[in-house]
Amino acid sequence: MTTPTRPLASEEIYGEKWNRCVSDTIVKTASGLALGIVFSAVLFRRRPWPVFLGTGIGLGMGYGNCQNEFRSPYVPGQVSKLATLRGHLSPKPSNN
Repeated sequence: MTTPTRPLASEEIYGEKWNRCVSDTIVKTASGLALGIVFSAVLFRRRPWPVFLGTGIGLGMGYGNCQNEFRSPYVPGQVSKLATLRGHLSPKPSNN
């Protein structure tokens, strides 16, 4: 049985964007940290700067993605009527 879709409240949209933002930033920061540790141990004779550089790059990428996410007027997973009217998204084809 399918449940009817209902429009999301603005608090729910903001909460979903915030959750995606935090999780993406954590993943990118941890990945940068891990790569920095590997490069520090293997290539740079255990110097600390690759760890800091990798962590900073991951944190910066997460921050940039968050800025883009919050500036976007569209909600992922939902088709807006305005985008369909402007021709950005084609409506579902009918079975005629």
